[in-house]
Amino acid sequence: MPALPRLPGASSVWAEAHAALYDQLQRRDAAHALNRLARAWVHLVPVPCCVEATVDGDLVEGGLFEAEPAPGAELPGTALRMALCHNGVQVGELGTHVPTGLDRDAYLERMRPLQDTAAALLALWLEARQHAPMDSLSLVRAAMREGGTFVWEWDLATDSLGDIDEGGLMLGYPANAIGHTQADWDRLIHPEDADAVEAAYQAHARGETPAFQSLYRARAADGQWRWIEERGRVVARDAQGQPRRMFGTQTDATVQHALEQARRDQLAAEAANAAKTQFLSRVSHELRTPLNAVLGFAQLLEADSAEPLTADQKRRVNLIRQAGDYLLAMIGDLLDLSLVESGRLPIQPEVVQLPSLVADCLDLLRSQANAAQIALQANDLPASLLVQADAMRLKQVLINLLTNGIKYNRPGGRVALSACQLPGGRAQIDILDNGIGLPAAQLDKLFLPFQRLGREGGPVEGSGLGLALSHALVHAMGGTLTAHPLSADQGPGTIFRVILPQPTAGPPQAG
Repeated sequence: MPALPRLPGASSVWAEAHAALYDQLQRRDAAHALNRLARAWVHLVPVPCCVEATVDGDLVEGGLFEAEPAPGAELPGTALRMALCHNGVQVGELGTHVPTGLDRDAYLERMRPLQDTAAALLALWLEARQHAPMDSLSLVRAAMREGGTFVWEWDLATDSLGDIDEGGLMLGYPANAIGHTQADWDRLIHPEDADAVEAAYQAHARGETPAFQSLYRARAADGQWRWIEERGRVVARDAQGQPRRMFGTQTDATVQHALEQARRDQLAAEAANAAKTQFLSRVSHELRTPLNAVLGFAQLLEADSAEPLTADQKRRVNLIRQAGDYLLAMIGDLLDLSLVESGRLPIQPEVVQLPSLVADCLDLLRSQANAAQIALQANDLPASLLVQADAMRLKQVLINLLTNGIKYNRPGGRVALSACQLPGGRAQIDILDNGIGLPAAQLDKLFLPFQRLGREGGPVEGSGLGLALSHALVHAMGGTLTAHPLSADQGPGTIFRVILPQPTAGPPQAG
């Protein structure tokens, strides 16, 4: 079944256009670059792509530069032919499809860098075959410009920077706006980057590096700083071996730099998360060992018939055991949250009979609800409702949410669970309580770890981990968890809503 159509990312399109242009510069084989470009088009959007050359409206050769998607991957669409024009002259056509479901204008605009690059490369190919006498240097420069790369030439004796307006155009400056010397261009370089740029040039000028290469920030016409990737080479030296002439290119690398920075940030975050998970795993093990001993001895004291405890002693030992149980549960939640955030918590989706699982949860919490004088009930629960989830983790989520509704309630209050089937193969589970409610302004912090929304000093114990863990577990099972205050006519209270996928087929496997 073909995937749903979507536009490729703008940075990906530009990257493929640059790759085709660099291929032409390295190989000086426009046919090879055009074939690469056709394959790039099909890689970005799985529809056929064919580039055909024309001279004076007549087809020169067809079917030379084309690519087809892999069998079964092609998206259905409407045939489309686009004129390939270079310097105002049509040099060919590009045949492809507009995938069904994509906006035609948005599709054409997103793919325009590849279209423009194809036109420039096709003009080079026609020139090489002597179909169209064109100036090679101007064609290469035009092709590079259309791919976002600009050429410069520097005469060091006069400090004249030829084609400086090309770089100015890249930064949004009109012609003749920034001067015509290297010193003029240097004034655009970010002060923090100037020394590094100069050091890279001096290293190449002394012959220590085969080429000049630098990545730096330059001030654009709108005042913003753009990242520029610049490359160059000394092509002529004087009798003393000093540089006399250089050629080079400049490319706006702002998007690529942002993507690379995002990649580095993600890797750093993943490494920190992995270290945190490993730390918590080790610490939790070290904490559980003495804590289990404390709980074990507390239970032995409570059960000691040879030397029975007094009433006060029993109360104090019971407090020790309760505190230990609470701490043990908090350690488990903290470790589970860390594992699910790092993607290392095993989730085993299966077909779950929701009514049976809900009944188990209510039975477990019935005594706690009775002690708090809270009515605990299930309403409107279809007997055959199934969900696709990890049964153990879903039970953990529902118990967390039901417990939350009991704890933050009042004597005589109620906690009600209901569920229904939604369109699109999803199921909705609502847990409603008419307790103290949630401040709407703080809902965005509700599912953050250790957030208790100002109730840290209240009578209800809690670590602020339960809701964060529940939110992460539901997300790991392919669902969503949200919270909503009750409407004004319903009074104070909260609805926690879990939406989970339903199984596509197959008998129930767990309950």
